Amino acid sequence: MVGKIGHRRVLVSLCAIGTVCFVILGLTPNVLALYILTAFGGACTVGTMNLANTYISEYYPREIRTTGIGWALAFGRIGAIVAPTLLGLLLAANYSPQNAFMAFTVPSIMAALALLVVKERYGSYDKPHIEENIKLKATSNV
Repeated sequence: MVGKIGHRRVLVSLCAIGTVCFVILGLTPNVLALYILTAFGGACTVGTMNLANTYISEYYPREIRTTGIGWALAFGRIGAIVAPTLLGLLLAANYSPQNAFMAFTVPSIMAALALLVVKERYGSYDKPHIEENIKLKATSNV
């Protein structure tokens, strides 16, 4: 999908699907639906983080690319630590499990909005180098 429609569209779509899953997860009493929605919601959140790594790597020069991805992964891990803690606190505060799971819609919406404001024209640091190499090879063959 990324090759056909681009990173950002896939990432925003995954965030949107995850948001919808978490909303429905908070509304449905059906146990089978809960399992299915949990699987889809989890796949969307984990899938988003995995795809975000390659998307993020386009915005850093080779010399600092691993540092940029490292920072992105660190913030993602902070979310992975805070989320279950927040869920536990909400449940301890006598929120219903349905309402507690709806809290996960907030980070999904924030991620989708953040992805929408990325200026893609600044990405692909390797693209000018690849085009330059192609031009050099083309002129050296003449």
